Amino acid sequence: MITVEAWTTIRYLSAQGKSIRGIAKELGVSRNTVRAALDAETPPHYTRPPRPNPKLTPFLKQIENMAIEQHFIGSRIIRELRLLGYDGGTTPVYAYLRGIKQAANKRVTERYETGPGEQAQFDWSFYTVMLGDVPTKVVVFGLILGYSRRKFYWPSLDATQPSIYEALEAGLRYFGGAPLRLLVDNDRSLVTAADPARFTWNNHFLELCGHYRIEPVACQPGRPQTKGKIERPFFYLEEHFIKGHAWPDFDAFGRALAAFVTDELDLVVHATTRQRPLDLFAAERPVLTPLPEQPFVGSHEILRTVSYDCLVPFAGSRYSVPWQYARQKVWLRPSQGSQLAIRNLQGVEIARHRFAAQRGLTVLDPAHYAGLRQDAPRTWLVAEQAFRQRFPDLDDFLTGLRTQHPNNALSHLRAILALAEIYPETALRCALARAEEYNTYSQHFIRSLVGYTEALSAPVAVSPAQPLHAARLTADLRVYQNILEAAQ
Repeated sequence: MITVEAWTTIRYLSAQGKSIRGIAKELGVSRNTVRAALDAETPPHYTRPPRPNPKLTPFLKQIENMAIEQHFIGSRIIRELRLLGYDGGTTPVYAYLRGIKQAANKRVTERYETGPGEQAQFDWSFYTVMLGDVPTKVVVFGLILGYSRRKFYWPSLDATQPSIYEALEAGLRYFGGAPLRLLVDNDRSLVTAADPARFTWNNHFLELCGHYRIEPVACQPGRPQTKGKIERPFFYLEEHFIKGHAWPDFDAFGRALAAFVTDELDLVVHATTRQRPLDLFAAERPVLTPLPEQPFVGSHEILRTVSYDCLVPFAGSRYSVPWQYARQKVWLRPSQGSQLAIRNLQGVEIARHRFAAQRGLTVLDPAHYAGLRQDAPRTWLVAEQAFRQRFPDLDDFLTGLRTQHPNNALSHLRAILALAEIYPETALRCALARAEEYNTYSQHFIRSLVGYTEALSAPVAVSPAQPLHAARLTADLRVYQNILEAAQ
């Protein structure tokens, strides 16, 4: 080992243009020594090699096991060593533990390259962006395929469990297939308990993975290096897309983010693979696991029954659905922290609305009622004919309706005909009969009655007549009549 002075001299002479052979001859050292000094970026320093402690040496494996596997602190390790027969001092033990810790901290995490379709990584990051003139906190979810490095980003206004699952599912649908394994962080929406001793997956997340036949893999706690393929693209996203830009609104932000992926990230040559992600994806796409036709509907979804007027309640407001789904059950899922997605029981999205600005509002889409409005009669004559075609024996109802509502009878009759498109004829007949009984010819009254179809149409149970026991007369009843007359 050369001195610091010799190291400095060698590098100085090399900067002057002298050859390795000339420097070695001038300083009287070997050419290998000169090469080593030129290759070393830091000056040499002497380190005394550690000398084994004879009393501690027999217990080194036990110390490593207690420190690395069982995570015992130093005082606990010393106490256990005493029980094993160690009679040395505490200083050598702590010195050895420091060496173990330094070695662990200096471990180099090797990049784990995966084959086509083997693994994907999923994570998200928070940003504050300018939407219009308002600083807005947004979340960007990222899914990246391990082999091709192809990326998918999904924006949201929150990171709730439904939003996390929606983003992951959107990424799988975007790629058109699922990887064998999915590497994720230890967020509570994915992992209930991250401690290796009692590790537990979130049940809802397992439902999603089971639906798409994916094996979940959790990132090691405290070691984000195991998820480097996704952590670094968030840095690239922030530097090349987020910083210095503003968008008119959240929708514009989402469109720009999608364009950034397809127009730039898919086409730029990756530093590690030396190929474009889109080109490598051509080899990865065929081996991805095919996706089920139906999207994931887990136990966290909200099940609601559509009302007679084609509305479903959510968070204090009501939202419309196509009229064909009146009185049917539908699934509700918040989407991107700003919208409500409504699906039928087959998982097909049938409606989507922006969240109401405040509680108590009704959010309507006119297209959801288009079919009903096209068939609605515009004159009393047409409406009357349509009613009589359905109910030829209820002319008295029409008379009562016109008598009770001379100015807006057509409006009431239109609404009743619309109910006939939704409810069974027997249920509506029962409601119309009850309206005649109470002499209340109102669409509102009939609408309130028709929801109780079974109660109105169910026959009333009547107990069978029981025969009375015949009483035997023991005296002529005229005797009692004579007594009453005498008393008067």
